[in-house]
Amino acid sequence: MKKIFLLILLLTSINSFAQKTQNPEEKEILLKVQQFFDALEKQDTVLFKSTLLTNGQVWAISEKENAAKYSMRQFSDFMKTLINPARVIQERMLSSEVKIHDRIAMAWVPYSLDISGKFSHCGVDLFTFLKTDEGWKIATAAYTIEQD
Repeated sequence: MKKIFLLILLLTSINSFAQKTQNPEEKEILLKVQQFFDALEKQDTVLFKSTLLTNGQVWAISEKENAAKYSMRQFSDFMKTLINPARVIQERMLSSEVKIHDRIAMAWVPYSLDISGKFSHCGVDLFTFLKTDEGWKIATAAYTIEQD
């Protein structure tokens, strides 16, 4: 029993250490996610465009009365909704997990979102990335909309 406990403790420690050390590619991907969030808050379409592939899509899923509702927009249409001086979107990354294989990657990012300083919803963002000559770009963003 003691050996099992020590093994679990060792594996937990290794996993914890592995999560704290990020390679440069993971850092760049998480920087792109943060820039995506910053662009939302600042309503900065230039910054937003710098993080995205031009033909990318954003998907949302929410549930109401036990029924799933899906919506999809092209990034170009999504950007049109950014500029609204009457509201400020503040999205915060709560944690993250990044997976990379060659020129494709994904970031799993639980988040919390406020609109003009008031809690709106939370959920999970799933970003898919492709590595281009300019670096990592977001190809798709999919997110859940949850009230708690």
